[in-house]
Amino acid sequence: MDRHAWTVVLTITATLLSYTILSYLLLAPREPPAAESPIVNLLPHAIAAVNSVAVVTLIAGYITIRNRKIGLHRIFMLASFILITAFLVMYLGRLFLGGVKHFTGPEIIRNFVYLPSLFIHLGLSILSVPLVVYNILTGGFIELKDVGRKTKHRLVGRWAVRLWSLSRGLGVFVYFLLNYI
Repeated sequence: MDRHAWTVVLTITATLLSYTILSYLLLAPREPPAAESPIVNLLPHAIAAVNSVAVVTLIAGYITIRNRKIGLHRIFMLASFILITAFLVMYLGRLFLGGVKHFTGPEIIRNFVYLPSLFIHLGLSILSVPLVVYNILTGGFIELKDVGRKTKHRLVGRWAVRLWSLSRGLGVFVYFLLNYI
């Protein structure tokens, strides 16, 4: 099997493994905490900051590749991947510390702004996983001269950056709705 075929197999495997682990962690029964932790109050703000920076690094990565600055593009995309990993660790930590927050604003905002934004954010996040994994694997581990020629890195990357950026941006929007409406 050639390198690209292995990349596809690894992408599928990593995606399914990610979905399985995240589903288990999100759906696993857990005891409510005895008392609210100060970390729980800090984490939503840190998560929003990480997501905001991730949007900036994603857009910077897109701009740098459009200007054919491949080295900078790699740095920005790797930073974006590290930021999304940090987001996941903080988000899951918040859930296990009892940091679930419900929307308390007006019902009309909840039904027509908050919930649609949340569903689109979650859907785009789910769709982004295989695209991001594929592009991290092809952009990070295949020689630069081969990335554009022997893989679908460019095509997948165009969709990945759009979906991923919109998902992160909507995540920040949902944060503002939850905390300031």
